Order: sequence, then structure tokens, then C-alpha cells
Amino acid sequence: MYTYVWCFFIFAFLGWCSEVAFAAVRDRHFVNRGFLNGPLCPIYGFGVVLIDFIMRPFGGNLAALLVGSMVLGSALEWFAGFVLEKVFRQKWWDYSNQPHNLNGYICLKFSIVWAIAGAMVVRFVMPLTRYFVSLIPRTVGVVVLLVLLGLALADFTVTVVAIIGLNRKLKNLEYVSSKIRAGSDKLGEGISAGAIAVKEKQKEFEKEWQKEAARLKEKYEQTLHANKLHKRLLKAFPDLKSLKHNEQLELLRQNVDVFRRRSGELIRKHNEAAVAAYEQRLPEGAEKPFAYGMCYSKLFWIFMIGNLVGFVLETLYALAMPPHKFELRVSVVFGPFILIYGFGAIAITLFLYKMYNQKDVLIFLASMVIGGGFEYLCSFLQQVMFGTVSWEYSDSALNIGGRTNLMYSFFWGILGLIWVKDLYPILSRTIQRIPKKVGRPLTIAVSLFMVADMALSAGAVYRQSERVNNVPASNVVQEFFDEYFPDEFLKIIYPHMQYVGKPEIVKPENLPPLDPMG
Repeated sequence: MYTYVWCFFIFAFLGWCSEVAFAAVRDRHFVNRGFLNGPLCPIYGFGVVLIDFIMRPFGGNLAALLVGSMVLGSALEWFAGFVLEKVFRQKWWDYSNQPHNLNGYICLKFSIVWAIAGAMVVRFVMPLTRYFVSLIPRTVGVVVLLVLLGLALADFTVTVVAIIGLNRKLKNLEYVSSKIRAGSDKLGEGISAGAIAVKEKQKEFEKEWQKEAARLKEKYEQTLHANKLHKRLLKAFPDLKSLKHNEQLELLRQNVDVFRRRSGELIRKHNEAAVAAYEQRLPEGAEKPFAYGMCYSKLFWIFMIGNLVGFVLETLYALAMPPHKFELRVSVVFGPFILIYGFGAIAITLFLYKMYNQKDVLIFLASMVIGGGFEYLCSFLQQVMFGTVSWEYSDSALNIGGRTNLMYSFFWGILGLIWVKDLYPILSRTIQRIPKKVGRPLTIAVSLFMVADMALSAGAVYRQSERVNNVPASNVVQEFFDEYFPDEFLKIIYPHMQYVGKPEIVKPENLPPLDPMG
């Protein structure tokens, strides 16, 4: 039970993160997509725990695992949607426009997602999660869980109160609207009477009605302005429908849309700035800034930034994975640089430079292909030149020669999409703000340093491969590398590099003769 409670909170949080990421890609701005106010989506936590608890005995049977995960996940989603609708008289999501749906609560597309996600969770994710949970001291874990449970309960209570308040607000809106309509109807009846005596009375009524109408209008407008919790709920669930007061709910949603339009205006300005970064338009007569356009200086600093970002990502990854310790993962002997990320940033920039205005899915797929292909090429060239490899994916699913696989290609796709849509325009403008007097000499100096660093690194790795093959030092260069870059030093900066020998490359003269008869 202790472990499953931890898993509930972990996956509820991860589910919230995935929903936020999906909304950000779709809407280009942050939306708290959780049912609760905090960063939790309980349905994900319950779903993962339920699927793992029931389907773990079937982990060795992929077909049973997929079918069971689909059925359990879909059943949970249907039940949650049904209960929420009956309890709160509101429909929180609606798949009625999706093919093969059931009551609008579930549909085939998301049932397939449940199947794939459930299989991955049972086979790969949950064992790793249990390991992480086991690292937490029991006493500390219990205390943290009690705090989390208390916060979640308080959040749930606040959310339920907000929903009840929303229903009451919708009811008040309907009441005020009916009063306004009744007053308008009564006024119309008075006008249609046409008698002078009635007209005189009508004037008195008009004055009274004007006061009442002003009061009702003020109350209507005050009610219409949803509080922060209501705004969040309407944003988080754009398909939310009220079974009794849907007309008033739409009025509230329109009110919230005002803020969304303001956000949309900010997004539009962001997109315009991105276009300007790619198209490089300058006012007539304006002087070109430093690193203007797709030039060497721009690409070099993109390369350096990519190196540093790669170092940070790899360091965090090493800390997150067993044995959870700091590893110095670098590509060169001097400096926190991982070259594959730097060259990868250049490759994605050059190949996708003209695709910035394409659909996100096209950029994502192109980044997958480019990143995965580039990773494969780097691994192959490293083995050809030095007989070493720094990564090996032979044990992972859907790998190509152990040099790349589908999972990391997927990560390349995400990085490429974020890079093209968001990071590159910002970095391009930032680099161009560097004064020319500083940027030009700095680019030259750092370029020379990186060339020397990469040359020394290549020499050190090459000399290590010679030592593996028992080649003694016969000149001053080899002695230099043996003294300053011994195996012990290289093991620290290249903890995962292994000597595997140079690959067998068939030369043309060694190919068997072609049979002209086929």
C-alpha cells in the first residue's frame, strides 16, 4: 500500500505534466489542466495503480497486457466521467465528436493510448518507480505522504466548493437573465397598450424599471466575472457542459475568452518575433547587427549553447538514473561540453531553418529523423576513427545497430520542435545583441580554443586505442598523451566510452565478383 500511494502521487503529477505539455503545444500557452488546483491529475494516478495491480501477473504476455490495459483504462475513464456528471451535473470532457465513442466519455483513440501506456508502465516504468520509492527512508516517506495526502484533501475540498459555487453562479445568472427578460416583456406589453392613461403609468413604470434594470445589470455583470478557480476550471476543461445551465456557462466561458484573447495577442507577438528571427528583416538603412543571418558566428554560438545544454541534460539524467551519482559526461578534455548536442543543434537549425512555419507534427517528425540519423552517424564515425563507442542501445527496443533507437529519436523530435518554435528565435535575437567589438574577437578566441580542445581530445582517445592494442610510445606526441591523458583520466571524463575495435568495412577489391547472369 505504501508503494502504491507513492506511485499514485508520482503518476498523478506526471499525468498533470503531460496534460500541461499537450495544452502548451496545442494552445501555445500554459493551462492548468488538472481537476484539482495543484499539479495533480488523479485519474492518471488511479489508472496506473489500477492497471499495475491487476495486470502485473500478465506482464510476460504482451497481448493480454495491451488488451487488459485498454479495458481497465477505458473503464476508469468512463466511470470517472459518469460519476462527475451525475454528482456535479456537469460533463467535464466530451468525445462525442470522436469516432467510436461511448456516451462521449471514452473513444477508441484514447483507449489505444491507455493500452500502449499501460503496457509500458507495467513492463518498464513501474519497476523503476518502485526502485526510486525504495530509496526513500521509510519514516521520511510516511511523513511526506501524510503531508501530500493532507494537501490533496484540502485541494479536493476547495475544488468541490468551487464547483458548487460555479453551479450556484450559473443558477444566479439564469435568475437574473429571466428577470431582465420578464421586465423587457412587461415593458413591451405596456408600449403596445397605446392608451394615453396607460402611457402615463408606463412612464412611471419605466423609471422604476430603469432602476431595477440597472440593479440587475450590475448584479449580472458581477456574477458574470468568474473568480480565479472558476476561470481555471473553464480553461482546464474547454468541453465542460452544464446539464441545467449551459447557456449561462457559455456566457462565463466568453468572459474567460477575453483573457484568452489577451494571451493570444501575446502569442501572436511571440510568433511575429519568431518570424522576424528566421526571415531576418531589417529596417531600411539599419546597420546589420553582430551574427546577422545564418552566418558562422551565429552557428558557432548555437553550437556552444548546445554543448552546454547537453552537459546539463546529461548530468541531470545521470543523477536521476541508478546509481544516482554525479558523472562527468563530456566530449572534450577541457570544458563542460558535449559535442553531439552542439553539432546536433547546428544540424537541426540548418535542416529545419526553412520549416519554422510548418505544422508542429512535421517539424517533430523531421527532428526525429535528423536527430536519430545524426546520432547514428556520430557513433559510426567514432568507431571508425577510434574504435570506441560512447553509447550502446542494443538492449533497447527498436534500435538501429545499437547506435540509435526510437525512444531517443522521440526525444530528438521534442527537442527539435522546442528548438525551432521557441528557443532558436530567442537565442538568435540574444546573440545579435552582442556588440560587434566584443562578439567578433570573442568568437575567434573561443573558436581557436574549441579547435585545440577537440584536437587534444581526439589525440587522447586515439592514443588510448593504441594503448589498448599494446602499441608503445615511440615519439614525443605519444609520450605527451600518455603522460597528460592517461587511461585513469579518460575514464573520469568518458565513463561510458568502451573500446570495441574498428568496424569491418568491406573494400571494393574484396567484394566478390558480380555474376552477369544474376
